[in-house]
Amino acid sequence: MAAVLPSSEARRGRLSLTGSHRLVIFASVLGCVAAAIWLGPLHAVTRPDSAVSIPWWAELAACYAASLCYVEVRIRGTRTTLSLTEIPVAVGLFAVDPHVLLGCYVAGVLLGHWTRRGIQPAKDYGNLMLDAMYMAVTVLVFTAIGPSASGPLAAQSIAALVAAMAVAGWVVGPIALNLGIFLLQGELRLREVIRAYLFQVIATTTNTCLGVTALVFMDGRPWLAFVLIPPVALVLAAQLTASESQRRADRMEFLYRTADILHSSSRVRDRAGELLAGMSRMFGVGRAELIVMPEERGAAIRFTATGGDDHATVSSSELTYAEQEALNALRNSRVISSNQDSPDTSMALLFAERGVKHGSAVALRGHERPQGMLLLAEPLNGNLHMTSQEESLLVTVAGQISVALEAGQLAGAIRTMSAEKDELQRRAFYDPLTQIANRSLFTEAVGKALTRLPSTRRPVATLFVDLDGFKEINDAHGHAVGDKVLNAIATRLRGQIRKFDMVARLGGDEFGVLLDGMRHRSDAQMVAQRVVEVLRRPIPLGEIAVSVGGSIGVAVVDDPKDVPAPDELLRRADMAMYLAKRQGKDRYVVFDTSAREPVIATNARATVEPPPA
Repeated sequence: MAAVLPSSEARRGRLSLTGSHRLVIFASVLGCVAAAIWLGPLHAVTRPDSAVSIPWWAELAACYAASLCYVEVRIRGTRTTLSLTEIPVAVGLFAVDPHVLLGCYVAGVLLGHWTRRGIQPAKDYGNLMLDAMYMAVTVLVFTAIGPSASGPLAAQSIAALVAAMAVAGWVVGPIALNLGIFLLQGELRLREVIRAYLFQVIATTTNTCLGVTALVFMDGRPWLAFVLIPPVALVLAAQLTASESQRRADRMEFLYRTADILHSSSRVRDRAGELLAGMSRMFGVGRAELIVMPEERGAAIRFTATGGDDHATVSSSELTYAEQEALNALRNSRVISSNQDSPDTSMALLFAERGVKHGSAVALRGHERPQGMLLLAEPLNGNLHMTSQEESLLVTVAGQISVALEAGQLAGAIRTMSAEKDELQRRAFYDPLTQIANRSLFTEAVGKALTRLPSTRRPVATLFVDLDGFKEINDAHGHAVGDKVLNAIATRLRGQIRKFDMVARLGGDEFGVLLDGMRHRSDAQMVAQRVVEVLRRPIPLGEIAVSVGGSIGVAVVDDPKDVPAPDELLRRADMAMYLAKRQGKDRYVVFDTSAREPVIATNARATVEPPPA
């Protein structure tokens, strides 16, 4: 047969099974059908009476040599091969026993695959089952029509041979091949399928004709068989030329489409998915990822497309250690593949972070600094090594992206997107009125501080501040004045803490203060007293001045063996704040971790600073 099935690293398809699992199941079904044919209708079939006969080892050698003469055709990024194996099959139908022909064909083609690319169990299994099915259909059609007893050159014999090769090579083979690719990838492109089918038909027809020519010489003048060498070489050269011409056209079309996307990327999220999907198809991978660094120091933006999907997922975070090491490794290399390195190298770590075994990376080189890198992972065809042409194409695409990042519309789109993400993050974690942290960011910061406590052994405290008299000011002077008061309070609170502490607006007229890494437990009470005093000062608002107070609850953690959850620490501070209000407001209360609320209420006077005279 002239084509071989692809294989893939595991990846998700349309069904719950991975593509490689579906391919193995499909190959097993083909194998079962082939076995049923060989053990059923073909069980007792024998070689037709003919003057043409060759030993089994010659047929095996011919199948092996023919499988080494091949061209590659790409179907949606997946390579399939067209070889000259129909020639020894056409001869073998007359010259050897059908069961011997099956063994010679399967063994010869398999040895050819191993010679070209090494052993790949999943791919070899799929090819083995497909070859068995191909030979079963070929022999079944050939024996059903029946060769003439007059010899292989009789009209009936030629008709049986042509029909067998046509059904197997024009119908069964292409259908099985494309169905296997569909199960593997979940999608087929009609244009590529038609192109590959035409190559298949031409190759099968040409090889069958050469096989008939070989029979002519073998039946009459075997010593003239050497004259087949020039036409076979010409056919192979023509196929190679056509294949290379098509690959060159594919590369040019890919580069043109890539340039068009990069120069019209006003909506970078949409076009990034289209760009990465095109790369996945061109290079035959299941995952493509673009890592962009808008600033030399700052978060990187990652666009990821899997399964050829035109929509990319977007995330933003600092570069990981493996990504930084990979960028360093790419300083002196054009393209680095993970399979070329030992398991502990930066590339292996980079792809291990993404849960894949094999892939290639290329840097996006700028004039002054790296712009990021492009990752291609999960090769669908089982070929773990890029060809030199593929490496050159990948470097060219990386250069196009680098230029677009530095000077083209993509640069502006990336910067705009980065600014939008920063703005969304600011809105998510900061209070829009006072521009200080909100409850979400405050709770997260408290959690991080408590996590560090066992190692730092420095006390951590939270202050829960509730303004006294704010509602009356808001009702009397309006919300505009109330907003100004809240801004003034936020400014005053920030002035009472260290740079690495935090002030947050928890909601309404409630504020929180995080004191991280204090030297002594009593430091929290000192800060709380300063806050009480600063809140008493009148707030000038143009022609008027208003005054508010504050009831403050303090919760301190200094025992590394008994660290509460962030919400629990805030709850303790909240309880202490309510106790401060019960005791007359304008004061602070420290939560007693060794007692329950009733005891705290009883001992409130002992923990409350006396109000000023």
